[in-house]
Amino acid sequence: MTAAARNSWIVRTGMLGFHLAILGAIWTGVSRVALIVGGMLYVIRAFGVTAGYHRLLAHGAYKTHRAVQFGLTLLGSLSTQGAPLWWVSHHRNHHRYTETPRDIHSPTRNGFWYSHIGWMMDKACFEGTASNVKDLLRYPEIKALQRYYPVVLLLQAIAIYALGAWLGSAYPELGTSGPQMLVWGLFISTVALWHATFMVNSVCHLWGNQQYNTGDHSTNNWIVATLTLGEGWHNNHHRFSASARHGLRWWQLDCTYLTLRLMQKLRLVRALKLPSDTQMATGLVNNPA
Repeated sequence: MTAAARNSWIVRTGMLGFHLAILGAIWTGVSRVALIVGGMLYVIRAFGVTAGYHRLLAHGAYKTHRAVQFGLTLLGSLSTQGAPLWWVSHHRNHHRYTETPRDIHSPTRNGFWYSHIGWMMDKACFEGTASNVKDLLRYPEIKALQRYYPVVLLLQAIAIYALGAWLGSAYPELGTSGPQMLVWGLFISTVALWHATFMVNSVCHLWGNQQYNTGDHSTNNWIVATLTLGEGWHNNHHRFSASARHGLRWWQLDCTYLTLRLMQKLRLVRALKLPSDTQMATGLVNNPA
C-alpha cells in the first residue's frame, strides 16, 4: 500500500469514527459545562484555521511574532482538518487552479459532496510534493507540527477527557464526565467545525452572491460567514486573496478580522494587508450584494 493510499484509509476511518462517535451523546447525556467547552473549542479552533492556517500561513495577510504564529498554527492543527503544510498546500492550489482539473475540491467540476468532504478521503489529495509551501519550511516548529500531527491530536483527546473526568470528580454538581466531555468537546465540536469549514469549498462556489467579477463561481454567503468567523465572504477573498479582511462592507461580519484588529492593538500582530478604496471599487458586478 502506498503512503497516499494508507493516509486515505486513515482519514476515511477517522472521519467515519468521529461521525459515529456523536451517537455517544445518547449514553453520556449532556451538561451545561460540556456545551460551553464544546462551543469554546469550536470558536477557538475555528480561529486557528481562519487566522492561522488560512490568512497567515496560506496568504501572508499579516505579520506576527513566531511564538504567535506557532500558537495559531497549533490551534489550526487541533481543528483536525489536516496538518498545516498539507492544508496550506491544498489551499494555495485552490487559488492558483480555481475550478480547473487541478482544483481537487471544485464543486462545479466534481459535484457538491466530493468538494465538501469526499476529496479528503481520496488518495489523490495525499499525492504530490507540496512544492508550493517551501517558504514555510524555514520554520522548524511548523515542520514539527506537520510531523507530529497525530500526536497533537491524541494529546488533545486525552486533555479533553481528563478535563471532563476532573470536573466530574471535583464538582459532581456539574453533571459531566470524561466520556461526556470527549463526545461534546471533541467529537461533536470537531464534526460541526468540519462541515462549517468545508462549506467554504462547496456551498461558497454554488450558492450566494457575487460582489466581484473574479472569473470563477466563488460567492459570498452570510450563513457560511457566520459559521466560519468570516470565511464565507469567499468571493471577496477570491478578489483580494492577500487581504486580512474578508468582510469588506460594514455589514459583512468578519469576526476573524475584528479579532486580528484587537490583537494588533495588543501588538500581537502587525501589518494587516487591506485593499484600498480604489481597489475595492474596481471589478464590481453590476448589482453587488
